[in-house]
Amino acid sequence: MLGIQLFSASMLFYAAFACVVLGISIIVYVSSRSPAKNTAVLDGLILGERQKNSKGYTSVIDKRKFLGAIGVCATDLHPGGSVIVEGQPLDVVTEGSFVKQGNIVKIINVDGSRVLVRQI
Repeated sequence: MLGIQLFSASMLFYAAFACVVLGISIIVYVSSRSPAKNTAVLDGLILGERQKNSKGYTSVIDKRKFLGAIGVCATDLHPGGSVIVEGQPLDVVTEGSFVKQGNIVKIINVDGSRVLVRQI
């Protein structure tokens, strides 16, 4: 019985060793090929076109149109929360003070997706 276990363990070791050698051989073969040949393999995995701002693609909604607008706090602002401006909910932050739900605020600064408000 012990002989069979030793035989199985040694066979497992040789199989694992063969897999490692085969894997290293494949990596060396693929990396030794010229980059031009490898690009054909990867063409199906890489997006070939770019989404440019000039074509209308943006990652951030432009909120500058809300600058100077008045809104109502939909949630408490501690200092961040939600405000309803012109019927649209906006995530905003205050200048640092806490503002209770239902209070009126004015948008005083827009920097990318960060909208700064002040209680009025």
